[in-house]
Amino acid sequence: MPNLRRILGRGGVCLSAAALAIGAAAARAAAPPRPSLCLSPAALLAISVGMLVITFAVHTFVTVIHAEVTHRVAFNDWVAPRSRRRLLVITAMALLTAAALFVEILLWALLYQGFGLFPSLAASLYFSGITFTTVGYGDVTLPECWRLLSVVEAVDGVLLAGWSTALLVYVVQRMMELRLRREGRTPPP
Repeated sequence: MPNLRRILGRGGVCLSAAALAIGAAAARAAAPPRPSLCLSPAALLAISVGMLVITFAVHTFVTVIHAEVTHRVAFNDWVAPRSRRRLLVITAMALLTAAALFVEILLWALLYQGFGLFPSLAASLYFSGITFTTVGYGDVTLPECWRLLSVVEAVDGVLLAGWSTALLVYVVQRMMELRLRREGRTPPP
């Protein structure tokens, strides 16, 4: 730091170091303390099962919408003649599925926020997003006694990502089936 000393002088370097120390202390003081409450593994497992049931219910609702929409006779008559309409349906169903995944990530984030595991909803959403998608940067973690939740959230994310993929493949197949029927060809068995 010879250039900094020459520019600021000895007093400037001391002031800069003091400002950094004060800023770091203020940041530590402003951050809410990590919760001292630790739940038993059985309680964490019960919370995890509850979250799985809730997120699966959200995905089941989306699955029912996919199935109901793509099997209505009036809807099929409207979609079949135009490729743009089929593309619109595929896009709408993909957006609906993505919205469901975001809601599920949000539900996990709200759980973390409710227990005070992160200082803000943004931090909870970030952690939940990287855990649900199994990216797992490792820059933000749960306190040690709460880590079972992150494992279950990762499993939940993997299962729901596969489920979402199956839903979208189904919608594309259904749109292709409608096209083939419209053209007088029968879809392969």
